[in-house]
Amino acid sequence: MTRLFFRFYLGVILILFVAWLIQAYVFRGTTESANIKVIEDALSGGALSARDDLVRGGPRNYEATLDAVRARFAYPVNLVERSDRPMPERTTQRLDGGEAVLNGDKIDTAIPNTNLLIELGPLPQFVGPSQRDVLIGLGSVFMLVAGAIAILMRPIASQLRKVEHTALAIADGDLTARIDAGKRKRSLPIVGAFNAMADRVEGLLRSQKELLQAVSHELRTPLARIKFATELVRSADTESKREKRLDAIDEATDSLDGLVGELLDYTRHDEGCKHPSQEPVNVNDVVADVITVYAPLHPKITFETNDHRSAIEAITYKAGLTRAVGNLVSNAGKYAASRVCISVTRQDDFFSIAVDDDGGGIPENDRDIVFEPFRRLGRSQQPGSGLGLALVRRICRRLHGDTTVTSSELGGARFEIRLPQNHSSTTKPKFRDEIVT
Repeated sequence: MTRLFFRFYLGVILILFVAWLIQAYVFRGTTESANIKVIEDALSGGALSARDDLVRGGPRNYEATLDAVRARFAYPVNLVERSDRPMPERTTQRLDGGEAVLNGDKIDTAIPNTNLLIELGPLPQFVGPSQRDVLIGLGSVFMLVAGAIAILMRPIASQLRKVEHTALAIADGDLTARIDAGKRKRSLPIVGAFNAMADRVEGLLRSQKELLQAVSHELRTPLARIKFATELVRSADTESKREKRLDAIDEATDSLDGLVGELLDYTRHDEGCKHPSQEPVNVNDVVADVITVYAPLHPKITFETNDHRSAIEAITYKAGLTRAVGNLVSNAGKYAASRVCISVTRQDDFFSIAVDDDGGGIPENDRDIVFEPFRRLGRSQQPGSGLGLALVRRICRRLHGDTTVTSSELGGARFEIRLPQNHSSTTKPKFRDEIVT
């Protein structure tokens, strides 16, 4: 990263230096020549007039004529030998052609048929910086710009080096490595984005590790049942015993298949995955469809809804919403004593679906962990993999919502999911307990 910074800075210096050279060339090649032409046009008339006066007066009267000419000008006028004023060939050709030329700070013109030049000057100096002053000034400005760039780029380069070092630390296995932004308020956005990415990666890897450990534990039960039943099949001495133990294997296989299916659904609805497709959904219809599916599985339980209220429309992921509501209704049907009530309400730009049951409820101390994968809260006598509620929370958060559990007025548990009516909404929803406080 340091090498990259120096390459960038040297590139900037090179660009400024080239710009300075171009400016110097343009100044010398265009500005200087244009100024010389202007001076020659302005002063050549006086020089040519003085020459004509000398020619008319003749060589014998050069001194008298020169005194008269000097009286007309505010700067020196002299006769000099050509040999004393060496000039380029092009300038000599112009003199021979009868022109007046600027030679340094003097203007010269030749007296025909002689080796003499009439010279006016030194001329008055123009007010303003010289060519050298301008070039030095531009060079100073470019050096100042280069220094300013170095000062401004230094903290950026420092933070980029921190990003590099932290990335290498994470690559070496230190997932807790983060960029220390310090107390500076002008940290690059990349620092916060990098730390957020690192947090996300660490969380995903930790979650996968915990999930893998939990899955390994959960898979042992049906596999052990299958292995045990297989041994029993081999030792069965009657056809009825063999059939009974084969049924046990089949039951354990179904349990294993259900566990794998739940696990696939759980990983498929990861919060970091690509956003699911959105479509218009009638939330009341989703609830009615879910009840139609799960009510026959619990014939002793009465399922109630608030269908008398107006229908609620939303733009969301229908399959995910159906699965989340289905898991809650199925869970309530397992643990309810006789009654499950599903209500759909709307508040601001969010809608909520609450599932109440009259079962034993969930202790307050366990309400934070009930949504963790494979948490059964000692109710292992009920069928299930322990991923249902975890999948509900994951789906809700993927849809920019969340789910909570509280005590129900029916005496059992109340599970409530709250989602935006438009899935693209990113405003965090407020739950009932948050609204009260």
